[in-house]
Amino acid sequence: MKHDNVYDVVVYLSSVLNIAKHPKKFSCLNSFAEGVRRTGHTVHVETQYRYTPSRLAVILGWVTQDKNTPNILLRQQIVDNQARRGNHTMCIDANCWKYIDTQNQFLRYSIGGPFYDQAEYANHNSGPEKWNNIQSTLNLQMKPWRAKGNHILVCMQRDGGFSMKNLDPIQWLANKLVELRQHTTRSIVIRPHPGKPQDFSKFVDPYNNISVIDSSTIPLVQSLHKSWAAVFFNSSSAVAAVCEGIPIFIDDKSCVAWDVANKSISDIEKPQMFDRDQWIWNLSAAHWTDEEGSAGDIYKKFIPYLGI
Repeated sequence: MKHDNVYDVVVYLSSVLNIAKHPKKFSCLNSFAEGVRRTGHTVHVETQYRYTPSRLAVILGWVTQDKNTPNILLRQQIVDNQARRGNHTMCIDANCWKYIDTQNQFLRYSIGGPFYDQAEYANHNSGPEKWNNIQSTLNLQMKPWRAKGNHILVCMQRDGGFSMKNLDPIQWLANKLVELRQHTTRSIVIRPHPGKPQDFSKFVDPYNNISVIDSSTIPLVQSLHKSWAAVFFNSSSAVAAVCEGIPIFIDDKSCVAWDVANKSISDIEKPQMFDRDQWIWNLSAAHWTDEEGSAGDIYKKFIPYLGI
């Protein structure tokens, strides 16, 4: 249905720079567009760096502060204009199990942004069905909470990503190490973000038992092995820790694992281990496949939140 010459949905292939080089990003956007067509609603697939008003705009990712590229400028224009018109923007974001889902079979869909405490994921009070499917597809399991552990793993995030909320990750790390040493003498292992290597050698401190691992060669799950706890600002990697049974500490309430996270480093020697069932069911229900997109299942799930 097209109201007042406004599309129900515009899907922006141009929200990705060099879309032809990213087949998965191309397929998830096109699959969503096909699903809208199947419902009988109007959809336009935009390939140029221009904004077209719609009830729902669909983009890959969100607005970041570290780039001034045409696709990022377009995302900002889309988000601003959609909000001004009282319409919605859908964010397609990374898989919370990307450490094991190397084919990106599942992606997160939300309207209103990429932050779990602010956006709408249409996943409230979900049952176990999606989690059962993800477990089976990815050969995952929710391991029991660890009985004991040794080191504390501090997981870094890349500079400039929207999940850091403009906070300098290096300064965050420096502050966090000071805070940790006020409450524990355990060894601390820093895991750099593997996607954007940085030099953390200045933090290596044998006297205070602080070391850095090579995240380009050591998988995340291996880093978590024998950990006492894992510390994050706001990272989907926290999901891996929880699934591996490692208690987590998180600073930012927008993190997808906030509901099962310890909040104060003062509890590092006595971390709480939460019930994880409803949390993992809800998180799993925020993830979808391209097949579900092309069938219209994702779009239909969000229609009640769009006012269409």
